[in-house]
Amino acid sequence: MLNGDLYIERRKYKRADMKFKVHYKVIMGEEEAQEIKNTAIKILGESSDISLGGIKAEGPMTGNPGDIIRLEVVIEGKPEHITTFAEIKWVKGKEDIKTFGLEFLILKDADKNVIEEILGN
Repeated sequence: MLNGDLYIERRKYKRADMKFKVHYKVIMGEEEAQEIKNTAIKILGESSDISLGGIKAEGPMTGNPGDIIRLEVVIEGKPEHITTFAEIKWVKGKEDIKTFGLEFLILKDADKNVIEEILGN
């Protein structure tokens, strides 16, 4: 937020500007939630920053703000992916590849630890 010439950071969590591969699937209803269990169709995108609160990513996006997606963040050097559900907070871009902000809905303790390690906490 700009306050005169002063920029005020309003984010709740520290962010790390790092790139990771992310796999995601938009969930638009109960039927689709069940479909996730039966299919492995995923879209490949790339993140541009991450925090304990969420992640900014880029890739093909058919979802809209308010939709929930299943998300896997691939961390090089780690055997397990960060796997969670996130809410789409915003989507920018008019082309096939869009930039979008995701808020994590839940994070396992192990995933929080990985993100804190990335952030240098």
